[in-house]
Amino acid sequence: MQISTKSERGKLSGVVVLPLIATIMGITACASAPQLPTAEIERAEAAINRAEEARVADYASSDLRAAREKLVKARDHMQDAATKKDKDAALRARLMAEQAISDAELATAKAQEQRAKEVNKEIQGTIDVLQQEIRHGQ
Repeated sequence: MQISTKSERGKLSGVVVLPLIATIMGITACASAPQLPTAEIERAEAAINRAEEARVADYASSDLRAAREKLVKARDHMQDAATKKDKDAALRARLMAEQAISDAELATAKAQEQRAKEVNKEIQGTIDVLQQEIRHGQ
């Protein structure tokens, strides 16, 4: 088949060039850097900071320690994802950051529960003393 006019050649080259460009763009997108979980890591850092400010280590030190360790792992995986363009490392970083958030929030909740129990015990002691005084006063 021979192409005789310039317009026919232009149409044919468009038919070949456009899919070629789309293929190149697809390959480039696959080779691009993975989405880094910086927001999740920042949220994990904030959750751990809130837990530390609330002094949860007095009540839930193992959960807080786990949160810190997972944050370190998340940062390491994120570094791998950035330097090696490893999408699996980015996913592992995101998961570790989310687990660090959960652990920090669990530590905070456990600490709040323990403090509430202590306050409840103190109030119950006061109630018992008042009831004894009432009984002795009658």
